[in-house]
Amino acid sequence: MSFLKLIVGSSFMERTRAPENYFSTKTSKLYFLFPVFLTILIALIYSQLVLVSQAESNSATYLFEGYNEVFIALIVSVIAIMSAISLLIFFHILKTKKNLAIRILVATFIIGGMLSTLLFGKHLFILLKIESPFFLLIIAVVAYIGTYFAYLAFVEALSDRLRNSLFLLCSGTLGSFLGILLPTLPVIGISIFFSIADIILVSRSTLEKIVGKDEYEKLILKIAFSSKEWGIGIGDLTCFSMIVANSSLSYGVLVGGLSLLLILVGSLISLMLAIRMIRIPGLPISTALGLLPSILLLVYS
Repeated sequence: MSFLKLIVGSSFMERTRAPENYFSTKTSKLYFLFPVFLTILIALIYSQLVLVSQAESNSATYLFEGYNEVFIALIVSVIAIMSAISLLIFFHILKTKKNLAIRILVATFIIGGMLSTLLFGKHLFILLKIESPFFLLIIAVVAYIGTYFAYLAFVEALSDRLRNSLFLLCSGTLGSFLGILLPTLPVIGISIFFSIADIILVSRSTLEKIVGKDEYEKLILKIAFSSKEWGIGIGDLTCFSMIVANSSLSYGVLVGGLSLLLILVGSLISLMLAIRMIRIPGLPISTALGLLPSILLLVYS
């Protein structure tokens, strides 16, 4: 999650106790929100592009549109079970081969994010009415670039600037991909599930116990959009993007914009709590606020 001269846990905020860092902490508050804003702005733009292109092609918006609720619940359950199993496998590898587990995680994340950018291309091609054979060439190029960057991440040859740029782009596209494919209820359920998991992992210090505190701080730096003073986890950015993309697609750009604003407010609240040396999960506050517009419209519509 986020940290300010601290180290952010699997998804938590905890500020350093060093007094010389306090001024730096205060002056970094707004800059801290920049990657959050930029990432979920990608999701907002992405979702609107999907809406316009789907109207042009007169096709279904969601992946599961037209299926009954039982089928959707079954698919989401399968996804949740597969995610839980993958997480357990990851933790198992993390116990014995820490660096390998992190390299695999980052490389897989980059490949997934880069491939998700193809949806941008697909909908852009629809709007521009470009013939599909040319799109196959775009797929090949993006797949090659994604594989190349994933390889650099795996061998730890990415510069800090390039790594941060990739984390920001991939978080926005991968989160958007999930947000536009799933209906609102599954998105709410998935977001709540990860927020609860975040609380449990942080309260029990699960990752620190697995890898040790010193090693934990080094590993976390490799999976966060970070500067010298703060950072925010790629899982958080992906979740925020999913929420905004879904709310924008389901209820319009104004609701999506409101969700974006509320997530920023939640991130700022979490940051302020971290500055006061309160160890907290980073996801729950921002997620709850970001989901609020969709939940209210879902209940009262």
